[in-house]
Amino acid sequence: MTIIKVIAIAFVGLLAVGVLREVKPSLAALAGIVTGLAIIYSLLDEFTYIVESFRELTVIAEIDDALVKTIVKIIGVGYLTEFSAGMAEDYGSQPIAKKIEFGGKICIAVMALPVITGLISTIGSLL
Repeated sequence: MTIIKVIAIAFVGLLAVGVLREVKPSLAALAGIVTGLAIIYSLLDEFTYIVESFRELTVIAEIDDALVKTIVKIIGVGYLTEFSAGMAEDYGSQPIAKKIEFGGKICIAVMALPVITGLISTIGSLL
């Protein structure tokens, strides 16, 4: 199970950060970043599965491929934003975490605009 792998990586990373925080704090931060990247790397197969599932749904439902790509990108931006803001909070920088969250929300809004426009156009044509 993937979640067991993620939890194992996290526990090893937590131990490394805990030990290094006492010995060399600068390396503790690096260990935390490496742990986060290792967790993301361990989830690449799941990300691939999600994208492939969306592609299959696109074919089955005969939905515009660009729409599905945009939705997958929006989901990706949301996850990356949450992850990055969490990392900033972990290292004691709440103000930077809030700026990352704000930037993610702006990016999502910009990416969602064509989807919203298309939805409104479709509803307008049905009326």
